Amino acid sequence: MRILQNKILRQFIKFCLIGVVNTLIDYLVYFGLTRGLGVYFIYANIIAILVAMSFSFIFNKYWTFRNYHHDIKGQYIKFFAVNLVYFLLNNTVVYVLVTYLFVFDLIAKIVAIIIGLGWNFLANRYWTFKHT
Repeated sequence: MRILQNKILRQFIKFCLIGVVNTLIDYLVYFGLTRGLGVYFIYANIIAILVAMSFSFIFNKYWTFRNYHHDIKGQYIKFFAVNLVYFLLNNTVVYVLVTYLFVFDLIAKIVAIIIGLGWNFLANRYWTFKHT
């Protein structure tokens, strides 16, 4: 397909596919913690994001961006910084929607994930996994 010849578009599609798997991991961990173990929703959200973030780093580095740069530690720090912004954004959105707008927490979580997608792709493509 001609459309897949565009490198940025191809990367975005891969990023979104990893994002789907990442979201499933995030959501399943969150669901298990809140519904299975009774963990407070904000604490569960923190844990779920951290678990999913580690999966995302590995697969986005090697599959999405095909980045084999050896400074894994430096890249993970950048990736962590990008995801820290995502983390703060995600938790703020979930907290505001649940606490002040009385949105069901599982719906609020989906809204927060969608909002963070653009930020994550652009910051990781142009900063974390930037080809030199």
